[in-house]
Amino acid sequence: MPFPAFFADAPAITLRDPLAAFLGAPADGLITYRYEDAVRLAGHSCPTVAGAWLMTIKALRSLWSDGMPERGAVEVLMDDAQDDGVTGVMAGVAGLVTGAAGPGGFKGLAGRFGRNDLLRFKANIGAELALRRLDDGQTAVARYHPELVPADPEMRERLQRVLGGSRDPEDQARFAELWQDRVRRILVDCAELPGLVRIEMR
Repeated sequence: MPFPAFFADAPAITLRDPLAAFLGAPADGLITYRYEDAVRLAGHSCPTVAGAWLMTIKALRSLWSDGMPERGAVEVLMDDAQDDGVTGVMAGVAGLVTGAAGPGGFKGLAGRFGRNDLLRFKANIGAELALRRLDDGQTAVARYHPELVPADPEMRERLQRVLGGSRDPEDQARFAELWQDRVRRILVDCAELPGLVRIEMR
């Protein structure tokens, strides 16, 4: 089955990846990431994945306001521990786009292109996520307020029925429809809503 049609309308981002260019795939080093890439990584689409997506691309654009963002050139800082709540999910999305990885990431070639140890947890940043440029230390701190795009009240009712053992296929279908409708509103209708994603430069 195809992804929901609105995925194609969600914000996308193109980055220059020096490692990709060095290894010739693609030769110009330009890689475009779309929301569906984050969904493939996470295995699902939800307000958390959508929020991590928006925070990451908005933070990158703030750090490179005058040019194209560079993949592999930022640290990803998470406020909480990796296994705390949805922190690991958000970190995975941020790592996909930025290239930042933990200790097991790519170690680099002759001191260049390293991606390991660029993903840090318990960073005490006072926000869900922050990106810090490696060249000048400029930091974009991102905060996400999904409560500004509330769910349809019917969604909770349908979810309770499904979790309660309902065998009515309409309950599952309607729940999924309403769930993705909220994600659509976050990513498409309200992506530029003031306050949904707040970026603070430090």
